[in-house]
Formats: sequence, structure tokens, C-alpha cells
Amino acid sequence: MQEPNQILLNQALNGERRAQLELYHLCYPVLISVARRYYRNTDEQMTVVNNAFVKVIQFLATYETGRFLSWVKRIISNEIIDEYRRNKRYHELYRFDAAVEDRGFDDYQTDAVFTNEQLQDLLMQLSEPARLVFNLFAIEGYAHKEIAAMLGVTEETSKWHTKMARKKLKELILNYHEKAGRKIVG
Repeated sequence: MQEPNQILLNQALNGERRAQLELYHLCYPVLISVARRYYRNTDEQMTVVNNAFVKVIQFLATYETGRFLSWVKRIISNEIIDEYRRNKRYHELYRFDAAVEDRGFDDYQTDAVFTNEQLQDLLMQLSEPARLVFNLFAIEGYAHKEIAAMLGVTEETSKWHTKMARKKLKELILNYHEKAGRKIVG
């Protein structure tokens, strides 16, 4: 994806609507791709995309040189976390403080190739907290300690949600293979 040039960023920073619209069009693919990993509902996706873009404009003056779209990606990730925090169900969904057994996961070899849409569908079958933590850990690359701090939970809770997400994804993949008549080597 194309990074915006400094002239466009300066114009958007100065409040020029045309430049802000052009910047929105440049940022949109990044914003929506992240939003789709967390939300199935199009309205929810667009809400978080638009809220994140408002923050991009608000904090544009704080942007320093570097990869602009990576900065935008971090903003939407933080907006998604903020949205989960604002959610009334947050306290019900994210509490699990039991110790996590640190057992390794079996590795399975498969010849299956999943499309992006199929993978998104698998992720959407996870519970909201498991999907959020798994995305932050496995896709966004945050450490459990960072996730715990962002969500206000313990590291063990973050690890537990990741473990449950992997377990559920493993089940979903095995079911996919069974339906397709494929053999799993493990």
C-alpha cells in the first residue's frame, strides 16, 4: 500500500477536507482489514474504522517520521481495545484468573490452504474475548504482558484466552478436514 506524502499529511493537518478525504482513502484498506479481524458486523466495523480515523486526524500532529500506515494500524488496534473496554459486557467477558497449564499444542501437518475469508470465518467463531486476545497475540504480535496491561487483566487470563482460541481453532480446522475428507498427520 502507498504511504501518504508529507504534503498530503500537512494539508490534512491544516484541516483541508479534500486532503483528509484523500488520506481516509489511503488509510481505509488498513483500517478495514484490522476491523474485520475483530468484528463480523459491518456497522461495528465501520464504527471502529471511523472512530480510529478521527483519532488519526486528531493526533496527526504527534506523528513522527516512519511508516505512517503502521502508525494507523496501531491507532485502530488501540481503538478496538478501547471499544471493548467501553462495552458493558467487558467485565463479564474478560475475567478468568485461574492458572493456565503450560502444555504445548500438538502440531499438525495439513495440505489445506485457507483463503483469507475462510480464516476470518474461523476467527469469527471464537468468543469475543478469545478473538480479541488471540488477534492481539498471534496476529498483532503483542506479548501477554502487554495484552494484560491493555485489557486490565492478568497475564494468566491473556494466556488462557489464547489457549482456548487455539483449542477452538484446532477443533474447527479438524472439522473442516473431516468434511473435506482430508487426512491429518499429527
